Amino acid sequence: MKSYLSGIILIMMICSLFGCQQYTEDTAGQNREETDKGFAEPEPSDWVKYNKLILQYMYYRTQAVQQNDITVLWNKYPDLKVNDDPQKGINVEKEEVESLNNGRKWIDANYSIESHERMKVKTVNEEEAIVLVHGGINYISNDFDEAGGEVLIEISLKLKNNHWTVVQTDEYTEFEYKEWMQKQAK
Repeated sequence: MKSYLSGIILIMMICSLFGCQQYTEDTAGQNREETDKGFAEPEPSDWVKYNKLILQYMYYRTQAVQQNDITVLWNKYPDLKVNDDPQKGINVEKEEVESLNNGRKWIDANYSIESHERMKVKTVNEEEAIVLVHGGINYISNDFDEAGGEVLIEISLKLKNNHWTVVQTDEYTEFEYKEWMQKQAK
């Protein structure tokens, strides 16, 4: 009886180990799966690089709103002050600063670049990449009201003088967001 139970326990342990192994392999393959626009989750070592770059952009973006001064962002990323197109969502940070500071004083900002899903990257070439961020930004005013919400944005990066920098942002418009959500549901 004792050897019979020992055998069953041993078989159960081996089966559970195989189950864990298969799950890990599937998850690893899924991380590199591309979306319809060519974006894929970056490898862990690349994720660290992109995470730092995007967090830095979000910091300067929220500081520009809090200080009601778009030059805070433009001094760090001068390419963002040209070629803006609010209808297409291109480089719209100035509009955000202006609209959010209409009679408000912001005392804090919170952002999460992966609150809705993990960031994804599309490599254009060795010196250019686009990061898809589906996160959120919330601003807190001096009377503790909140503004902000979900952000779905493509952030274009370029290698200049051996440093990566943000050269363009493309926030999804309401139409683009709805279209993107429909594709995600399929």
